[in-house]
Amino acid sequence: MSGPQLRRRFGAASRGFKAARGACLAGAVAALLAGCVTASGPGRVGDMQSVMATLGPSSLFAGVDPGDRWLIVGTPSGDTARMATDEGLPVVLITAGSDELILGRRIDQHLLAAPYLTWSWKMSPHPGAYHPVRIAVGFADTSRPLDPKDVTLRDLPDGVRVLELVWNQRALRRGSLDMPNGDRPARYTVRGGAESLGKRWQEGVDLISLHDRAWPGLSTSHTRIVFVAARTVPGDWRNTGMSVPAALVSDLRLMR
Repeated sequence: MSGPQLRRRFGAASRGFKAARGACLAGAVAALLAGCVTASGPGRVGDMQSVMATLGPSSLFAGVDPGDRWLIVGTPSGDTARMATDEGLPVVLITAGSDELILGRRIDQHLLAAPYLTWSWKMSPHPGAYHPVRIAVGFADTSRPLDPKDVTLRDLPDGVRVLELVWNQRALRRGSLDMPNGDRPARYTVRGGAESLGKRWQEGVDLISLHDRAWPGLSTSHTRIVFVAARTVPGDWRNTGMSVPAALVSDLRLMR
């Protein structure tokens, strides 16, 4: 399917959603998101390398992550993460499941030296306030708090703070921040609303500003970025009345 055809079909679905046919068209938009891209499952090591390169090519992290260390939590499969082509561009199709999935890179970079994060995403309809696919950034005040030999990190060490960049069901929530609370990470709404579903959005955030808002008592003078990743929140999506939530994610970049 060509880029113009994809845009027309997504545009029609979004307008229909806005025109009070949301319940019917939500599944259609999700099906388009999953079905109108050219995709292959990451069943081999080479496929997994392509997925990780699309999420954040090592060349874009030059000088930031020279070891090209991956951060993988869960078991990526063709059902949860696979390569795809959308509008002629390489993307990763990430689908929510019953288990948590994190795909990202370990980083050891001072926040003040790489304060901007950009990426692209296209989202499907989803139940609940927040889309289960989101971007996660880890911060710490010490260098390399993550064990480089632990390639399937499941429990973050003490002192690692997490900021999630999320899609909200309501467009008016854009720019709002849910403060961290216990084990719950800080959560910043980047975008949202039914009208924006099924469209590619290029995003960019100031990590220093968001860190200051989420942890106002902590100075960023010693803060380091320790990972950047795409994450899915696990859930049971069988009885929600819509297709399993999914997102097309690509081109995570830290910028100076």
